[in-house]
Amino acid sequence: MVTKRTKKKTSKKTVRKVAGRKAPSQRKFPAWIILLFGILMGLLVAVYGYINGWVPKPDNPNETPVAQTAQTSSNSEVEDQSAELQIKPSNDFDFYESLQDMEVAVDKEALKQTQDRKPVIYNLQLGAFRKLSDAESLKAQVAFVGITAHIQTITDAKGVQWHRVRIGPYENSRKADVAKRKLEDSGFSAILVHE
Repeated sequence: MVTKRTKKKTSKKTVRKVAGRKAPSQRKFPAWIILLFGILMGLLVAVYGYINGWVPKPDNPNETPVAQTAQTSSNSEVEDQSAELQIKPSNDFDFYESLQDMEVAVDKEALKQTQDRKPVIYNLQLGAFRKLSDAESLKAQVAFVGITAHIQTITDAKGVQWHRVRIGPYENSRKADVAKRKLEDSGFSAILVHE
């Protein structure tokens, strides 16, 4: 038997592209034409806006600015014109005087109600428990933080006795919020109760 000798198949070499420079892209228009087109479009938009009133027009187009007048005239003429231009601004606002002369009528009943209002007292409530031992346990945990709590015992409409763990009273809400943040930083949650 005759064996055939076959040639080894050679693999095609993979062609690697050299990384780095890319071939310059073919542009249809040069850069200066694109720039010129952009400038022309901007000018067209500006003219269109000026025609349609987007740009404010001067109040008196015949009046020339003082700086231009000073450049074209002599010193004596400048002094005459500056004296004419020094017009005292009119005080269009008369409410300064009218408010001082005005008297505000205050309703005496409304004033009396605000004076008779009781001051608001703020407390922080940490919890309400049916068992006194649970309330005392929470009170002791809060004492480790450095805040003194008290237990308030109440009876609801159904005759059930509740033991509230509260902190306070505080004279304003700002002081109560400071204490609440201190409790929250220590891991306790509290609600603000005002009476």
